[in-house]
Amino acid sequence: MARSTDADYLKFRGQCKPMAEAAVKADPTLTLVRGHYFCPHWGKQAHWWTVRQDGTIFDPSAAQFPSKGAGEYMPFDGTVECSNCGKGMTEETAWRFEGCYAYCSYTCYGQFVGVT
Repeated sequence: MARSTDADYLKFRGQCKPMAEAAVKADPTLTLVRGHYFCPHWGKQAHWWTVRQDGTIFDPSAAQFPSKGAGEYMPFDGTVECSNCGKGMTEETAWRFEGCYAYCSYTCYGQFVGVT
C-alpha cells in the first residue's frame, strides 16, 4: 500500500473541501459528499470527497492519507454524538459545538470542561 509522504500531507491536508468543490465545478456530474474517511493507519477522519454518477468515489485529496484512499468512506448522516455522554442527536439539535466537540446540554458541556 502506498504511503503518504510529508509533501503529500502538506499539499493536501485541510484542502479536501476546496478540492472536492473545485472538482464538482469542473465536472457537474460529480456529487459533493461530506462525511468521514476511515484510514487504516489514522482512524476516522472528517473529510470531503466526490462521487461519480456510477457510485464510484473520486477523492482529489486522498494523497493526504497514508492509505491513499484505500480506506472506507462514510457519508455524514446528519447525526452527531455528545462528546460527554455519547447521546446521539441531529446536528441541528445539538446544544453547542466547541471546535469538533458537540454537546447535548449545558450539563454535559460543563462536565466535559470540568466546571460542574
